Amino acid sequence: MRRALAACVTAAWLAGPVAAQDPTDPSEILNALLGSLLGFGEVTGEQLQQEVAEVGGVAFRSEVRLDYLTREGLATYLQEVLDSEYPPERAAAEERLLLAFDLLPAGTDLRALRARLLREQVAGFYDERPGRKRLYAVSAEPRLTPANQLILAHELRHALQDQYAEVAGLLPADVGDFDDRRLALMSLLEGDATLVMERFLRRRLPVALGEGEGPELADLSREAVVIPGAAPVLRDQLVQPYVVGRDFAAAVWRQGGWEALRAAWQNPPESTEQVLHPEKFLSREQPLRLEVRYAPPQGRLLDEGVLGELLTRTLLGDETGRAAAGWGGDLYRVWDLAGRTLLVWRSAWDEPREAAEFSAALHARYGRSHGAGRPFEGGMLYGRGRWSVALAADGEHVTLVSSDDAGALVGALRAAR
Repeated sequence: MRRALAACVTAAWLAGPVAAQDPTDPSEILNALLGSLLGFGEVTGEQLQQEVAEVGGVAFRSEVRLDYLTREGLATYLQEVLDSEYPPERAAAEERLLLAFDLLPAGTDLRALRARLLREQVAGFYDERPGRKRLYAVSAEPRLTPANQLILAHELRHALQDQYAEVAGLLPADVGDFDDRRLALMSLLEGDATLVMERFLRRRLPVALGEGEGPELADLSREAVVIPGAAPVLRDQLVQPYVVGRDFAAAVWRQGGWEALRAAWQNPPESTEQVLHPEKFLSREQPLRLEVRYAPPQGRLLDEGVLGELLTRTLLGDETGRAAAGWGGDLYRVWDLAGRTLLVWRSAWDEPREAAEFSAALHARYGRSHGAGRPFEGGMLYGRGRWSVALAADGEHVTLVSSDDAGALVGALRAAR
């Protein structure tokens, strides 16, 4: 259930900021607001499913089974998901990848942190794994409370996506959770479900919200969800598929309606570049396929994948996204060297001037985090503690090599260029 590893944070947008200051269960606040003040009434599961189909313009092919989990039951369920979908060796590889990029503080237990975030953030989910195909509400009350209705409107859309597209099989299992291809798919799925949830909310609150295409959730931004102790890359991996995905889904909807979104489930975006710039999805502009031909002697490959435009923004700390906007494609490979780590990342840019703009931003980023660099092998070398990062640009390509093994870094930089 790879989608569950991103969690459902829709409730956090609406109640999270309050919950951070008040020990009251956020669901109680939502129930009071939606029920008493805004008139959410009782519905059956069948009625809720029919309403989601109507506001989202796509009919269900079969009934979706709904079960309820307590917080304790959720913890048990998530442990099983983590064991099957995110085993320790997978988490350790991603931990070393993010550490080599300097996206994760040293000493972070990535698996434990992600498990905590899931336990705290999940309010409902759909399990798309073969043999499961079931909807869950995380609730102390086994009934369709107003809060449960709102959250399940989002999750029912995921069940509907799965009925048409078999979501679990859309990407190979070895595509990681921080890989651009998975983030692009997640952005489609979560953005589409968020758009439907907005329209569900508008239908329930027509007087308060007025007429129009559909409301945007208040504070629908990555800063709206407070995740104490989580590095920006974890926040962005969790939240950005909802944020940029909602805008992407709205753009596809404006172009071709619900049929266009339904078609996208089976032919999803191939990069977050297509998500961030929907016109590139609509024209099917393909990301460049790069290669890293170098392999270190006696190294063991831990992971390979694509960072993509979205997480390149995170790497740069670039809120505007300008320096990452010329992204054309990339590929990273990370190896274990008898306990040490080597990362080689090659990126391609649409034009040399965009590669130069990105290279300058990347140099500034590592200058801030690692201190002043020095010329090295035709590029620049930045060091902090036992880690070194070398950057070099060549025309439309930019290369980054990072390692806690100085000898391996030199050999990799020479070979990769």
